[in-house]
Amino acid sequence: MYVADGRLGSVPPAPPVCSLHSFIMRAALLPLALLPLLACAQSWCPPGAQWEFYFGSQQAWGIAHAQYAGDTIIEGVPYQRIDHTIYAPNPNGMFGQPFVSPMDPLFTRYANDVVHIRNSWTGTDDTLMWFGAVPGDQWRMAGLWDDEFMVVQDTGRFLLEGEPLRWLVVNVPLWGPDTLRERIGFERIYLQPELSLMIDYTVIGLKCYWDDLLPMAYTGPSGWAPCQFTASVPSLGSPSAALPFPNPGTTHFTLELPPAPHTITLFDATGRMVLQHRTTDARPVIATEALTAGLYQIAVRDEQGWVMGAAWVKE
Repeated sequence: MYVADGRLGSVPPAPPVCSLHSFIMRAALLPLALLPLLACAQSWCPPGAQWEFYFGSQQAWGIAHAQYAGDTIIEGVPYQRIDHTIYAPNPNGMFGQPFVSPMDPLFTRYANDVVHIRNSWTGTDDTLMWFGAVPGDQWRMAGLWDDEFMVVQDTGRFLLEGEPLRWLVVNVPLWGPDTLRERIGFERIYLQPELSLMIDYTVIGLKCYWDDLLPMAYTGPSGWAPCQFTASVPSLGSPSAALPFPNPGTTHFTLELPPAPHTITLFDATGRMVLQHRTTDARPVIATEALTAGLYQIAVRDEQGWVMGAAWVKE
């Protein structure tokens, strides 16, 4: 365990080891260093990493979709950028309103078994996850939580497509036990923990996770499905469509669908059908020049009658 200023606290920050610069330098000087670098890529934010969680507020409920968007450098330090958006198409109560809410990006870096997250308020890094921790270890919870600590209760290994990865049971302040899985993250709380601890704007419950190295999606502990991102289509046993992109958009949006006939229907915010399109294309492009700006609901129906719903915003 790490003690700072006489108090048990976060794992000390370590130099990032997943940057392109460090990769080139280590490859040139120390070929054996390639092994930990490759292992690092497996542990957090591999190419194509995506997460879906459930979202609920006093207005509407839906999903939170997060995606590794690439590497960046902030004040000379390399980070992984994670973009995330709330899609809440299902109103709560008489006065609820559906909405789409792009969130401020998250910036993480991985070093020495620790996932750090940049604190947008302080400009410093907090410990988000510590995959190398053992029972009894603890770290200060990321965010504005001065005296709240994550405490490790148990650890073990699980197989993800044949690869042994680590899991930890962690007691989360104000929440209780949660399982933290290497490469995937938390199962009950969100990537940004404070969004799971808010009363009126809450993200909880991992729905599914996927990256380019997985042939099928990892489904959350409750078996919630289907996932709405592309790669889960063949793996979850029922057709699934990706979230529309670009979103927001202007002249069009695109979906990725299984190879079968589909009917795509658009509804405006009042529930009125404004567009319907029949297609067998795997990547149909839906023209929206004639639509006014606003929030729309997309329903995709296949020949078995299964429907996928998603929200799209025209700017």
